[in-house]
Amino acid sequence: MFRNLAKIKIMEDRNKTLLDEILYTAFQQLHGLNYKITEYSLNSAFSFKFENLSHFIEFLKQNEPINNDKQAFLEIMMNDLNLKLDSFFYVNFFE
Repeated sequence: MFRNLAKIKIMEDRNKTLLDEILYTAFQQLHGLNYKITEYSLNSAFSFKFENLSHFIEFLKQNEPINNDKQAFLEIMMNDLNLKLDSFFYVNFFE
């Protein structure tokens, strides 16, 4: 389990700039808050559930174009976080 947590931390640090850009463009009102993408909700007012990666990408497209490179990045991110592309997940924002 600790190995997975370390892997997630490394992935988040390495890709944080691009992920920040994608998320804070889509969730402009929450800019500056921390976030985690997980298979569970933090049960806060700022926990957003997505049915799968396709649903998330459709949501993101409302605010910016998601090209093939960004879509591939999101797929890799999901795999790195041990989340299934066709299963639900949450984007949780917190202070």
